Amino acid sequence: MGKRKRLYTRFFISLTTISVCCILVLAVVIFFWYRNISIANVNKANRSVLLNTETVYNNYKDIVQNYTMDFYANPNINALMLSGDTSWSDQLYSALSQIKGALVVNQYLENAYIFGINEPVAMFENTPLSPESKLQLEERMQGSRIVESPFLWDTNMNNGTPVKLMTFFYNDRAFADSEYYGAVALTVNLSKLQNNLFTQAAGETTRYAVLDTQGIVLMHSALSGEPLESGMLEQIVNDSKEQGSFVYRGAGEPRLVTFIYSLQDKLWFISDTPYKDSIRDISSARNLMITLCLALIAAAAIVSGLISRRMYQPIGRLFGNIIHLSGNVEALKTGSDFAAASQELELIGARLNQLKKESDDSALMRWLLSPRRAPDESVNPNMSLGAAGGSYCVCVLAVLEEAPAATLQQICSAAVSQIRTEFSGLAAVQAFQPHEGSAVLILSELHSGSLEDYALYRANWEALAARLTQPGARCAFGISGLTDDLSLLKPKYNEAANGLQYAKFQEQRSIIFADDTIHLNSSPVPDSTLEPVLQAVRLPEQRSHIPQAVERLLAVATSYRIEQATIAVSRLALELERTAGLGSDIRHSGFLDHYQVIWQIQSYEKLRRWLEECCHTATGRIDGMSAVQTRSIAAEAVCYIRENYHDAGLSLNSLAAKLSLSPAYLSRLIADEVDCSFPDFVNLIRLEQAQLLLVNELGLDIREIAGKVGYNSSTYFTTQFKKRYGVTPSKWRMSHILQSHG
Repeated sequence: MGKRKRLYTRFFISLTTISVCCILVLAVVIFFWYRNISIANVNKANRSVLLNTETVYNNYKDIVQNYTMDFYANPNINALMLSGDTSWSDQLYSALSQIKGALVVNQYLENAYIFGINEPVAMFENTPLSPESKLQLEERMQGSRIVESPFLWDTNMNNGTPVKLMTFFYNDRAFADSEYYGAVALTVNLSKLQNNLFTQAAGETTRYAVLDTQGIVLMHSALSGEPLESGMLEQIVNDSKEQGSFVYRGAGEPRLVTFIYSLQDKLWFISDTPYKDSIRDISSARNLMITLCLALIAAAAIVSGLISRRMYQPIGRLFGNIIHLSGNVEALKTGSDFAAASQELELIGARLNQLKKESDDSALMRWLLSPRRAPDESVNPNMSLGAAGGSYCVCVLAVLEEAPAATLQQICSAAVSQIRTEFSGLAAVQAFQPHEGSAVLILSELHSGSLEDYALYRANWEALAARLTQPGARCAFGISGLTDDLSLLKPKYNEAANGLQYAKFQEQRSIIFADDTIHLNSSPVPDSTLEPVLQAVRLPEQRSHIPQAVERLLAVATSYRIEQATIAVSRLALELERTAGLGSDIRHSGFLDHYQVIWQIQSYEKLRRWLEECCHTATGRIDGMSAVQTRSIAAEAVCYIRENYHDAGLSLNSLAAKLSLSPAYLSRLIADEVDCSFPDFVNLIRLEQAQLLLVNELGLDIREIAGKVGYNSSTYFTTQFKKRYGVTPSKWRMSHILQSHG
């Protein structure tokens, strides 16, 4: 009873523990999954606000830039810039009133400056700048190009107070060497602009800000509590991604930070939310999750108790059966339940295997080991020898046909009858048929010396083999050597049975004499013998040669001992699996499985067909993997071209050598991937990169751009560019600038 209670308790505790662990793991997974969803939703909302803020900022930027262009295009203001004449006129008054009105309507506009060729000619200042600052601004107008508008500027007010301003201007200088004819500049008060960018409802805890590339806060929403931490700002500007989020754990409570980088404006738009607010939904659901987990644990305990009771009943009966079979009651009483039961089951299994082996061999062994008893034609006939002291041999016969059991029995009986007829007058033939389609025969001399003529003895066997290899009645024979020692009867049987194994490697021969196998090579079959078959499997162009390669391998195997030949073919089957990409799953038992399969095969046709099936299975797997690898190689080649287009030495041959492929094969892979040839694709990538440089690097001339994208000759670059886009690089650049700023 004590054993039963302990076993039941083990079941109950094990099942309950597993159930509780599963529930806890599931709860943790759900918690983190839901938390990630909550954070993702907050990030999504914040990112939407930031994108909207960036759009609003760009709208304000376009408004101010358009003001500068309109003022510059005003004929009266333009004449004022060129002449410097500030004589009063109605036209001048109208133009200046327009500027003044813009400053009044748009309160975030602080100052307006009109610069002539040599000096400022007019200015409107809500926040007067110091004379030095105005001189600095004039110098900057004379040296700046229109693509540099707007810019951030650290300067000083007239009272000496430092201030950071964003300045928009227009001066008609598209290139560094363009002439300067004056400029119009407008400065924006960032502290006033932020009121237009950010609106915040009462009680909202999320903070928004705009940073420059140095991490300096330019504009921000109403900051509640502490200002933005410098460590958080530094982490943002040092991030390599253009948008993202992270949890910042600084001096205060953790914050969920979302950011977007504007590459055009070189500004960071960020949001800063208390982390506890981002997972507020999780906090609200925590009590519900705890209650649910406790309820599930209680239910799991009840179910575990019921299952434990149901499981113990058949297991208790099983233990009783083990005790009954083993007869060792004390082992189960003194040992631990499962360990003792496992040990007793192993002993029972070993006994059953031993009994099975003894049962399989008993009939044949009784027949072999009773040579002096009278023959009997019953199911298990007793065996008798001919002349006392005469020589004898053992023959093991196997029918190679695939047919019903009755047909196999008929073929086997007919073969035994022909053997008796062939050796009538020479030997007494005793036969035993342990299974359908197989027989064991003992041929003993009728009188001393009747089998002494070894040539005649072999000729009789060869004649029999020729008659018994016809379609529909094919048989194979293993013949032991002659001896007169009755104590060697069992070894001679083993000798004949092993000889029969050689027949599967012989295409034209179905009879094997043990005397012929003595001098066969007993060393391992070299790996080089297997290589032709493996090569035929690996290389698509050699797949048609697989049957010939298998035949050559089997022909070579005939010169080796049966054990070494079987090991070699088993190794080949294992290598075929590894070649097909299954190497990580291969264990040593796989080799043993192949060895057993090959050992059970009896005919040459079956062995060859089995090997060819192994080869074709491997080729199918290789072809499936090759399709995936081909796509991977093509993608790798395209990626390499995109990353190394600037290398003037980039060629199909160099890339093929790097990827260990033939140039023709690589060219076909690239064409299938990008729908154009290798040279066309390289030209396309280089010309696309050249377009970017023509727009973004106005200081580079055509020759320098050609070199940067991988062309040795600027003339060839110009030819290719015009061939693709219809205009030269210089005209394309000028057209783009005029379209952008016209």
